[in-house]
Amino acid sequence: MSMAIGIIGLLLGVAILIIFSFMGFAAVPTTMLGAAIVCIFNGINVWTGFSESWIGGLVGVLTAYYILFFASSVFANIMEATGACTSIAYKFLQWFGRKHIMTVICLLAFVLCYGGVSFFVIMFALGPIMEALYSELNIPRKLMILPTAAGCGAWVLAAPGSTQLSNVIPTALGTNLMAAPVLGFIILVVGMACEIWYCEHTYKKEMAIYAQTGEGYQEKPGSKYVLRKEEDCPNAITAFIPIIVLVAMIVIGSFASWFESATFLATLAMCVGCILCLLLNFKFLQGSKLSIIKDLLGRGATGAAGSALALGAIVGFGTVVSGTAAFASLTEWLMGLDLSVYWKGVISTGVLAGVCGSASSGAKLVMQYLGDYFVQSGCNLQILHRLIANASITFDSLPHATGCFLMFAYYGTNHKSAYKYVFMTDTLFPLIITVIATIICSILF
Repeated sequence: MSMAIGIIGLLLGVAILIIFSFMGFAAVPTTMLGAAIVCIFNGINVWTGFSESWIGGLVGVLTAYYILFFASSVFANIMEATGACTSIAYKFLQWFGRKHIMTVICLLAFVLCYGGVSFFVIMFALGPIMEALYSELNIPRKLMILPTAAGCGAWVLAAPGSTQLSNVIPTALGTNLMAAPVLGFIILVVGMACEIWYCEHTYKKEMAIYAQTGEGYQEKPGSKYVLRKEEDCPNAITAFIPIIVLVAMIVIGSFASWFESATFLATLAMCVGCILCLLLNFKFLQGSKLSIIKDLLGRGATGAAGSALALGAIVGFGTVVSGTAAFASLTEWLMGLDLSVYWKGVISTGVLAGVCGSASSGAKLVMQYLGDYFVQSGCNLQILHRLIANASITFDSLPHATGCFLMFAYYGTNHKSAYKYVFMTDTLFPLIITVIATIICSILF
């Protein structure tokens, strides 16, 4: 088949993912249909595409992340069942009030992510706390996406000093994590200011609408969450300790290189958090303790399976796409664009991150194919590092992105009601500011 038809197949496959996700279809059937379209248009045997590439990507995620998801899910359930998350929520309300709760959650997510905690772990840790806050304040469930996406889905991933992959991968240029700190921190401050303004503006706007309609917080389907009275919750100290220890283990362990596997470190930290939360708040479990623990473990296993399947299905689709000749042709075309070094790095990274639905995948491919060219170009590699890091967080959050499916599934919402928040915080703002930064850097450097 011609390369043009193959590329059309790639675009149709991505379009299928976007359209069906907005229609409410689950990740597994959606990605299977998209992968089938990609295979047909690229002359690949559909069964081979499924049995080797698609399932290979899915199994890879299950192998790498299921235990982490299980530990994270159990931790979230224990925090909820003991009332620790509710205690933290009440304390947040006392400290910061109700008016700027979106900013508080956004900054909490930002600090955790900057400290080296992965997006998935942060999501599981924040989930039960937001359940308590949103229930108490009667905030619509779809707004759970807003501070999460703004706090740990964009700028912090590419910030100077960040240990997230978007900032780590460009060090292949011979730079370090603090490359171009002035440029990086200017982008970070401007970007976070935009995010916080948007969070506050949207929160006020949506709450005004819901005040008129009478709608508000809705429980997640299948959730057993019940808002407790403050006097029935653990004290704030024993509620905060498990999360503080968990985050400290990940941050210190990452910098001290305790383990080669970051996933193992995060899993171990989650297990310690589970044990601490149970030991410190055991008496606040309401009902038969043995039955509750069995239920927590059972729901943890089920929740982890759902999250891992959603993530694995998207990765499986990406595996099918990346294995086609059309994708290789698209990559080569991007690399051959007659542009300045900075623009070539930014555009190539953004487009490939968009096709793959992953910031790290886009940056990795650019480093793989253009790394030597960049080093030999004579450009300012520190500036290029920072621009590529920020370019990776532009189109990586399109509707077919892995993080979108996982986040929507975990928070009990969907693309139709909540994707607009992701688009604004994780695509539009990063795209505009990255383009402006690239224009300025192309002139000055």
